[in-house]
Amino acid sequence: MKLTDRRKSEKLKLDQIMRVLFRLSRRLTIQLINGLFEEQFASEEVKSIHYGNAEFIKDEYDRIVGDLFLKLDTSRGIFHYHVEFQTLNDQSMVIRMFRYGFEKAMELAIGSGEGELPLLAFPRQVVIFLEENEAIGDRLSFKLRLPDGTETVYAVPVIRYWTLTPRDLQEKRLYALLPLQVFGSRKNMRRIAASHHSDEEKRRLLSKEFEQLKDTVERTLAVINELVTRQQLPLGDMDRILQVLSNILTYLYRNYGNEFVQMKQEVSTMIKTFIDPKMVKKGREEGIKVGIKEGIKEGIKEGIKEGIKEGIKEGKAEVAQNLLGLGVEIETIVQATGLTAEEVLKLGKKN
Repeated sequence: MKLTDRRKSEKLKLDQIMRVLFRLSRRLTIQLINGLFEEQFASEEVKSIHYGNAEFIKDEYDRIVGDLFLKLDTSRGIFHYHVEFQTLNDQSMVIRMFRYGFEKAMELAIGSGEGELPLLAFPRQVVIFLEENEAIGDRLSFKLRLPDGTETVYAVPVIRYWTLTPRDLQEKRLYALLPLQVFGSRKNMRRIAASHHSDEEKRRLLSKEFEQLKDTVERTLAVINELVTRQQLPLGDMDRILQVLSNILTYLYRNYGNEFVQMKQEVSTMIKTFIDPKMVKKGREEGIKVGIKEGIKEGIKEGIKEGIKEGIKEGKAEVAQNLLGLGVEIETIVQATGLTAEEVLKLGKKN
């Protein structure tokens, strides 16, 4: 594969990763919109959430995700939002935001009846800059002079993501953006890889950067752990967030850390050991709560299955006995624990 084709493929995969974060559960998506745009939507007043990706402008700028549009149909009316994820900044960024907003306003143009002026309503916009750049302020803006000579300022709010810690995201309830914490290492890794240092010095600097990356993963997982424990982060959302985290880490290791196999395994193990006991423990707790009335929910069963598959070998018999006590079918226990049906039956006789 040519270098340009590989970069396009990687960029497309990152686009897809970012879009996942805006398609989590309804509750987390509403929280994300509230946090990004300082709204106060309650879940019960939002009738539906619609997604639209504009394709009316083509360019070659270094964007990660461009033109993510959301529409909220609420009891208070219809609201439109535009979110742009960005790595690099340039003078034309705010101009492009204006063009994106204008094209969407044209698409949504309201009213052209007799005696009624058309209304071009821009969506609310925000640009999220992922990589550190002190030249980026709190907003992007330019001055617009109208035909009658009057002037107005067009401004788009900016979120300087690199200044936010996992705790900041927890406080702002921007849970969906937690996995992007590890993306902040890309700029330094890219700079080191492109430097004129010797290969040995590059390895030393990259090793140091990956150690910092491990610390970032630990702090991010600590926050996710609290959110799950407090039931503020559903298991399904947690699973998708951890998948995004793993995908970004894979991207970083593939591009800048092929030699750090052991470190990659350490980070992978860190995530797996976080998932395994939490899935089993949570599955058991939820099974006790709802198993009698509704049976174990599919998500909990999957959590138990995945937890066992990923490396929990000890305690299978205990888990199986607990599930038997809850009246779970033998077939489900076999799938969850890896034990044979005969082994499960023997455990049942012991009870």
